[in-house]
Amino acid sequence: MPLQTINDRIAVVVDGHSTGALLAPAFAAFGIGCVHVANRTEASPAHLRTFAPETYRARYDFDGDWPRLLTALRAHPVAWVIAGTDSGIAVADRIAHELGITRHNSPATSHIRRDKSAMQHAAAAAGLPVAWHTTAHTAADAADALRRNGGPAIVKPLRSGGTDGVQLCTTPEHAAHAAHQLLASRTIYGEPNTTVLVQEYLPGDEYMVNSLSADGHHVITEMWRSHKTLVGSSPVYDYAELVPAAHDHGTVAGYVQSVLDALGIRWGPAHTEIIVTPRGPRLVESAPRPQGTLDVSALTRATGRNPVTDTVHTLIDPGFLTSAALPTTPVVRAARGVSLICPATGTLRTDLDWPRIRALPSYHSLLTTIAHAGDKVRRTDDLFSRPGAVYLIHDDPTVVETDHETIRTWERSGFYDIEEDAPAPR
Repeated sequence: MPLQTINDRIAVVVDGHSTGALLAPAFAAFGIGCVHVANRTEASPAHLRTFAPETYRARYDFDGDWPRLLTALRAHPVAWVIAGTDSGIAVADRIAHELGITRHNSPATSHIRRDKSAMQHAAAAAGLPVAWHTTAHTAADAADALRRNGGPAIVKPLRSGGTDGVQLCTTPEHAAHAAHQLLASRTIYGEPNTTVLVQEYLPGDEYMVNSLSADGHHVITEMWRSHKTLVGSSPVYDYAELVPAAHDHGTVAGYVQSVLDALGIRWGPAHTEIIVTPRGPRLVESAPRPQGTLDVSALTRATGRNPVTDTVHTLIDPGFLTSAALPTTPVVRAARGVSLICPATGTLRTDLDWPRIRALPSYHSLLTTIAHAGDKVRRTDDLFSRPGAVYLIHDDPTVVETDHETIRTWERSGFYDIEEDAPAPR
């Protein structure tokens, strides 16, 4: 049964998955109902599992037939349109344009907010320093890129997310192998990888920066310093730590705000990843949607603010953002999101000991779908193959640090009892 609301106006959520699944309940909390559009031309099984159909008044599939979709949506008094995740970005932009919604980003520039090469070019064209980057249509192209520019470099899909297919390559031969694998595969959204991005490896601290925008006015809402570790040649998330705005001194925030301008992000949420190198900040990627795989309750406890309700409030009332009501979010407690790292692919022999993790002094929450003997697990090589994430929050940062190290010690000493799959025949 859909959430019941009184307001006649409707919000459209395109691909309301991951954190985007919370947008419809947030609109309902403001008395506004939602309809959902599923972009079937880009569908991620990992994201589809997070869909909550009961939160919508109506649901429509988009399979490329624009007249049919727009006819269905015009039956509703639509006042707002928002993408829940990357696959909804371009569709949401066009829906808003076709329906005459003003509080949204232009569909003329949607491609630079999805294509990781195009966004780098847009940032460079705006005068921002960026990493060297090039596209590769063949394995030989990728190898040539490293020969010309030197290594190491990152090879990754042009249009994907969550570290899908990302590999750190140190030699031309390694880059050729990574590109060959990618070009023979599809992204998590089901699209064929016809071209890959080869991009300079950037040493330095990585930041995940969340923001809200209203008519081109940008507010940085929170900032996470991200740490990765290598599993083979794949960089996977170790943990992300919430950092106060004062830590930045404006360097990261100013660069991100310029990136948002360069990419034409004028309305709504954005999630931007950058690395602060010895030469200054450099863009990794940015997307106009909420941060994915986020435990909103953890962020609310750590900062006192809710990023999803702030997003909806800003779309309904842009003055909320431009007034003093939404300063950069303070950090009131130490918070860390720890990605669990599974060492092998196979079947669990015994239940995972989640009660032991829940008993940690700084434990806040656990995000996982794996628990019991018989469950299949994968060796962690990207965001979607991790067995879960643990949010740690405490008034004392040293308690968070200690609990994080405890989790890693357990993982190294038999936390996962796995009957490994037989290796694939050569």
